Amino acid sequence: MNLRQIEAFRAVMTEGSVTQAAVALGVTQPAVSCLIANLEESMGFLLFKRHRGRFQPTGEAEIFLEDAERLLASHSRATRTARDIRDLKSGSLRVAALPAVSMNFMPKLIAGFIRDRPQIKVSLQTRSSVQIREWISAQLFDIGFAELPANDPAMDIDPLSFDCVCALPAGHPLASKLRLDPHDLKGEPLIVLNPEHSTHYHLKAAFEAAGVPWAPHAECYLFQPSCRMAAEGVGIAVVDPFAAHDFEGQGVVFRPFVPRIPYELGLIYPALRPRSRLTAEFATALKAALKEMLQDKHQPGAP
Repeated sequence: MNLRQIEAFRAVMTEGSVTQAAVALGVTQPAVSCLIANLEESMGFLLFKRHRGRFQPTGEAEIFLEDAERLLASHSRATRTARDIRDLKSGSLRVAALPAVSMNFMPKLIAGFIRDRPQIKVSLQTRSSVQIREWISAQLFDIGFAELPANDPAMDIDPLSFDCVCALPAGHPLASKLRLDPHDLKGEPLIVLNPEHSTHYHLKAAFEAAGVPWAPHAECYLFQPSCRMAAEGVGIAVVDPFAAHDFEGQGVVFRPFVPRIPYELGLIYPALRPRSRLTAEFATALKAALKEMLQDKHQPGAP
């Protein structure tokens, strides 16, 4: 038996005649009769008694109808699901992201991404970059957004590089300058990330190369607290563009810093299984959102 035969059987049962079934299916009456005959032959029993050109359902037909309805409904659901998957309107997406992008940037991105895809289920987990890389390597997530470097053959990496900027308390005298360098920050209380972070190393190297004493006033684990401390007048921080975007207009202003202090991130994917179309579409949306965010005049870097 095949689905077309089942459709013909249901149509005769629900429409009450071969004539009406043919109209409902958009075929000829002989075509419906042929489909029913072939179905009966494959099943080994009659579904209808023929009497003066009319089809009268047998008891077997009444019993079979319930399963036929379930089969056709299941096929219809499968067809809709396949169409939704094709149109990227169905499926699931598991995203792992570091805290810097998880507080504001990533939730906004996901909200926009699923707005026209209500059937998509998205899971966002926030962890350290080390944990994210382990998850991706173990194929537990579809896409990760984490700090680099990352050297693991079980991961595919799409590197992105950003420029850090200076965060100054609103009204600070240095805010009148278009850009800042280590000489400008000489003697200023400096807020930096902990020594294990790559930006700490790059910033320290920039100060030493310029011959400016390296004497941080405060250390933080994340960029966001650095921005808040700058807003509270603790000192000047060098932060990533995500924190700068989140804190714009909140008692702190931002200026480019030279030499460039890179913030290296990457989109990472499991290398040992194919990347879904949904994952690829999300990565494209993410890059577009990054480009839009970095158009801000205070954030000169670009992915």
